[in-house]
Amino acid sequence: MIRNNQFFSLLHVDTVQELLRVFPTRYESLKVTGIDETPLKGKRYVTYGICENVYNLKSRIPIIRFVLKINDNRKINCLLLNQSFYLNKLLNKDRKLFVLYYSEDRKVFIVHSIYDEDSYYVTSTIKPCYSLPKGISSSSFSNYIKRLLSDYTLKDQINSVIPLSLRNKYKLLDEFEAYKCVHLPKDEKDLLEGLRVFKYEEALSYSIRSLLLKKKAEERKKKEYLPINHKKINNFVKGLSFKLTKDQLVAIHDIVLDMEKEKVMYRLLQGDVSTGKTIVALTVLYANYLREKQGAFIAPTYELARQHYNNAKKIFKNELNIAFLSGSSKDKDKILADLKDGTIDILISTHAVMSNNVKFKDLGLVIIDEQQLFGVKQREELLEKGKNTDLLMMSATPIPRTLSMIINADLDISTLSEFPTGTRDVSTKLIRSNDPLLYKAIDKALEAERQIFIVAPKIESTSSKCLSAKEVYDEIVKRYGENNCQLLHGRIKKEEQNEIFERFASGEKKILVSTTVIEVGIDVSRAALLIVYNANYFGLSSLHQLRGRIGRSGEYSLALLIYDGEDKDTLDKLTFLCQTNDGLKISEFDLKQRGTGSYSGTEQSGDSELKVCNFVNDLTMFQIAKKDALSILQNPELEENKLYLSSLNYNDKINLS
Repeated sequence: MIRNNQFFSLLHVDTVQELLRVFPTRYESLKVTGIDETPLKGKRYVTYGICENVYNLKSRIPIIRFVLKINDNRKINCLLLNQSFYLNKLLNKDRKLFVLYYSEDRKVFIVHSIYDEDSYYVTSTIKPCYSLPKGISSSSFSNYIKRLLSDYTLKDQINSVIPLSLRNKYKLLDEFEAYKCVHLPKDEKDLLEGLRVFKYEEALSYSIRSLLLKKKAEERKKKEYLPINHKKINNFVKGLSFKLTKDQLVAIHDIVLDMEKEKVMYRLLQGDVSTGKTIVALTVLYANYLREKQGAFIAPTYELARQHYNNAKKIFKNELNIAFLSGSSKDKDKILADLKDGTIDILISTHAVMSNNVKFKDLGLVIIDEQQLFGVKQREELLEKGKNTDLLMMSATPIPRTLSMIINADLDISTLSEFPTGTRDVSTKLIRSNDPLLYKAIDKALEAERQIFIVAPKIESTSSKCLSAKEVYDEIVKRYGENNCQLLHGRIKKEEQNEIFERFASGEKKILVSTTVIEVGIDVSRAALLIVYNANYFGLSSLHQLRGRIGRSGEYSLALLIYDGEDKDTLDKLTFLCQTNDGLKISEFDLKQRGTGSYSGTEQSGDSELKVCNFVNDLTMFQIAKKDALSILQNPELEENKLYLSSLNYNDKINLS
């Protein structure tokens, strides 16, 4: 087999086996569905047909119109957008298989893909779909994979990493046959058998990693662990200008008890947006101060870290010495010196804290907000800045308990489910960009002197289908004037970003047009309207986070999701979000639809995310794999276990004596 060096280079792989692990991200069914007499908007149809009256329109975007004669001699009008490479197939009068979507606006069927009748995928009715970098076409990659898997001399070079006893126990295919089933499935049964091998392999590896992390956490012991004055904590809580929820009080109690133990704390505080995680974090930082230790509160963005700093200054007044550190801090040298000599009680920072120059005198507690945006390696680097330092991670993406036991196997968990304001009254609607409600909602919010977030997925436009933040800003300025509007995005200098946000937070500016830099933690109580352009570009959890920027005062608020497309899966996803504000249900739906995302906290650590396993759909697989992983770690001396752990580079991390 001739090696295609371009594929290896662009996909960042070195071996054939690594290339074969570029798995399909999804599978398209090519089972014939027929076409309804009254076609449904956005519905996907698969049908055989012959083209007639092909007409190639000359326009900026290539458009081809044609009539398709389908099996029952009906004729339907079709449109091919920006896919002129199909023109020769259309001009050929042979019968072909068409995948179509009905556009109610145009009263025409939009062609998604076309296949020859004798295509392998048409015969099997399953088409693997890949997510490939620019420079590799799906067809050329698929053809190369076919040639690879037709070479049976490869079979002897590909060995399964799963211990033989487990392969036999679960009757798993050998690895080469599993690759064939995943990349070239003959039918659904064939596909499921192949996927079962790689799903189990990933679940087992993930479980091994989680159990080792948990073991490592349990081995950490404090040389000194002083009791904390609970009476002072109670007085601190009573002195707040607002009342804490029962969930918040329970979380504070559990965290403080953990901090008093000999074992180092390794805990996750999870709670839906607006459930009050920040005040819990500040309270336990105060508890850490009472035991005469330094604390660090880390956030993934400058805006969120600055907001935590401002809140801490208000809460603690001048009782504690609090410092803010970012990459652009002008007084960095003084902060570093004060940290090192112990003058600073609490440091609130961005990723800047990771620098080797940042040294603490006695770091007792690290709190990481939006922990899924930090990797495992980064957690470890932070903890190494202290001696057996307690760790509290926070996430606004709550996960159901059964999933948490798998995903966060190495953590103790506290959950906030109550809202300090009682309930959040936020309505969500899915609209098109030409819907009159869009500007009516803005007018109404401005009349009520409420503030408005408008979000676009990109700073500048790269596609006619996706409005940029700059384009949206220009349109809003035309209607409402520069005095009301501001533009915020990641390319603006940090000092200017802070000034922009401060003007919005103070109420000086009523409308903030931005990218997703406002997704996490930004708190503006008067914000009552959120508008998200091209909502299809976001995952559900991200949209729910954005929605969490409004309604924080408890008053009625409105979120408008703009989507002009007709893809049924996208419409279903966005409609689901409109129907619920329950973060648990949303995170479960998102996990089911999108896989792991960053929930496992490995994306920034250099480790690869799960490629075929899904925490929701494959929960039973993970539960079984976790038991097998425990057995392997309890018996590392067995030859097959030793070989398996060696393949994961975990042998040097195991010491069970």
